[in-house]
Amino acid sequence: MTALDELRTSITGTVVLPGDADYDTARQPWNLAVDQRPAAIATPADVRELQTVVRTAAAAGLKVTAQPNGHGADGSLDGVVLVRTSRFDRLVVDEPARVLRAGAGVNWGRALQELDGTGLVALAGSNPEVNIVGLALNGGHSMFSRRYGLTARSIITARLVDAAGDELELSDADDPDLIWALRGGGGHFGIVTEIELALHAGDALFGGSLMFAPEHAVAAITAAFDLSREALDLGLEVGMMRFPDVPLVPEPMRGQTVATVAMVHVGDEAEGRAFADRLLAVAEPVANTLTAFTIGSLAAVAAEPVDPMPTADLGGVLSGFDETFARDFVAAFLAGADLGLTRCGLRVLGGAIADELGAERSAIGALHAPLLMNAGVVLMGPGIDPARALQPLRELAARYPATGGVPSFLGTGTTLADAYPAEVVERLAEIKRRFDPTGLFVGNRPIARA
Repeated sequence: MTALDELRTSITGTVVLPGDADYDTARQPWNLAVDQRPAAIATPADVRELQTVVRTAAAAGLKVTAQPNGHGADGSLDGVVLVRTSRFDRLVVDEPARVLRAGAGVNWGRALQELDGTGLVALAGSNPEVNIVGLALNGGHSMFSRRYGLTARSIITARLVDAAGDELELSDADDPDLIWALRGGGGHFGIVTEIELALHAGDALFGGSLMFAPEHAVAAITAAFDLSREALDLGLEVGMMRFPDVPLVPEPMRGQTVATVAMVHVGDEAEGRAFADRLLAVAEPVANTLTAFTIGSLAAVAAEPVDPMPTADLGGVLSGFDETFARDFVAAFLAGADLGLTRCGLRVLGGAIADELGAERSAIGALHAPLLMNAGVVLMGPGIDPARALQPLRELAARYPATGGVPSFLGTGTTLADAYPAEVVERLAEIKRRFDPTGLFVGNRPIARA
């Protein structure tokens, strides 16, 4: 009997091995184009069982990684035990302290519902199926980030199981180096079981998205750039989208191209509509979902896809931020769309994201680039070459280079060195050597380039 076979009898949670009937389902990442084949998929019931998984893997010469839902997966996971943290489902909103305590199995959708009616917001992702701990450890960008900062910098405390199989409780007072690394350094330092995040005021919210015909794309995107310079804490994302010509897409939008502007305002509806009027003055949108809402409806306002699908992604930061850039961006997208490019969103940065105050407390630090890009090719049509489809955007990024980044927005095949300066990468590597000298834990993104 192998060590992994014995593990099945040692924990009450599940252990799925290659050859099991449910192996292909259990190993599936969020991005269905990633073919990961771990040595086992373990779902421990509690911390004690997680400690058993970690110690068993280490003794067997295997590595360990955590994927709550499979977001950010990138690699085969040969010789790796994949831990699903779904059983760590504790969620507590401490309103007086303005703190969210979330287990590593909790997704943002559940937390947003729990926050509804409190007048408080977390630096949540816009997709309800994204995991709280996963987003926070990998930097995290929220539509509230221009007002309150990046998600990783809101981590107050963390609990994790380390390479020795011991449980640690971390804060700035306990170990400032390790919690610094957790704030943006990903899953390289242990399996995090719970975190505390700071909450912020948000009793009135207004936002949604606008879609414009492609002939108005440059004007709409430029107007959003101009608005962001005046409304420094307004959450904004601009982009382009070509809906795939597949039955999954409703008939009116199938194969259509649109420009998009999404916004989230923390404040009263009248002020939010005044901001929106600046965008609506460009042209009549083909769709308008702007509305007053509460935090529990953030996911519905964002209306992102919530089902796994096969994609090829590209992320990074860009320096362009004017009408000339908008024109170049639209041209690059349209060139890529003719080759299969599906979407490209540009999150407007600045505001609290660039705030240096407290930046030294987190690996992700302050980010000074104006735009954060995330593009994707949905691999659902015949004959799509994702490299060719993404190439016009790669060329655009080369024309408008910037430094920095958010790991949760990087595409496949990247490392933390694609987001962080050399001194941050070296510090992360040194902390990794100190707390995980055998390299037991595997993150979605390697720390340094090979």
